[in-house]
Amino acid sequence: MKTTIILSILLLPSILWGQVINHFDHVDSKWNVATTYPAGNPQNPNFVATTTTVFGFQGDTLINSEQWFKLYSTNDSLFQNNLLYRGLLREENNQVFYIDTLNQLNTLYNFSLNVGDSVLFDLDNGMYPEWLQVVNVDSIQINGDYYRRLKFAEPTMTAFDELNEQWIEGIGSIHGPLFPNFPVKFSQEIPDSMLVTCTFSYNQHVWMHPSYPSCYVNIVLSVEKLELYDFKIYPNPFTDRIQIENTGLQPYELTILNSLGQTIKQMQLNNDHQALELTELKAGIYFIRINNRVKVMTIKIIKKH
Repeated sequence: MKTTIILSILLLPSILWGQVINHFDHVDSKWNVATTYPAGNPQNPNFVATTTTVFGFQGDTLINSEQWFKLYSTNDSLFQNNLLYRGLLREENNQVFYIDTLNQLNTLYNFSLNVGDSVLFDLDNGMYPEWLQVVNVDSIQINGDYYRRLKFAEPTMTAFDELNEQWIEGIGSIHGPLFPNFPVKFSQEIPDSMLVTCTFSYNQHVWMHPSYPSCYVNIVLSVEKLELYDFKIYPNPFTDRIQIENTGLQPYELTILNSLGQTIKQMQLNNDHQALELTELKAGIYFIRINNRVKVMTIKIIKKH
């Protein structure tokens, strides 16, 4: 994000927004970001991997008497080893400024934007820069407080992919804290996503994405047939329906969520074998969450065209 064009101002009732925890002005803040991508090989061509990167601050520095936090990333869940320096961040007046590893200064976020305002996204490593408008502003409740949420329009140059960019005030992009500076589109035809699973700040766990079973996920799964403890779900990818085998024979609640964590369908099931019709879903990536009151499990499923 380079700068902002103010096209219009909508006055939103201040009562909607509570006291948010601003991750960008506290040195203990961390973001866990899970990336899912094809990981096939000649022996197992249909394998899919999900890996987690932890972003967080490690110390600070003064530049012209202003405090900047040093941002690092690592695959270490404890955020102790193999730290990679990613630049400097500073928050002021609901804006987040970023100095990258080449010492270039950019505005990373402006959480005060309103519907109609535009942001420049340098898509695909700057090959397709495009101004994208804020198309919706609402709120999301986290731990009893209301956080302002901004949704952006999709790029005009799309085929079978999407950006699906959203910002949550004080937390950042749903794709990770640095995503506005390194935006990429995600395929709708293959397993392809990058989503914040959890955030931490002020010595507390602030946010958890409902589609992930834990904050730190590192798995490789065959998409032909997924087995979760006492459950088997297949085929995956699917076209119109999926089969669920409940070998544990325990009643369970099944929830289908989209890539934003929004509930699409929810039901209580007791059968040992269930055929679930999903013809109404568009092609793309979804999540199935199973809760049998003993454990909660979440898997990713893919609907083909």
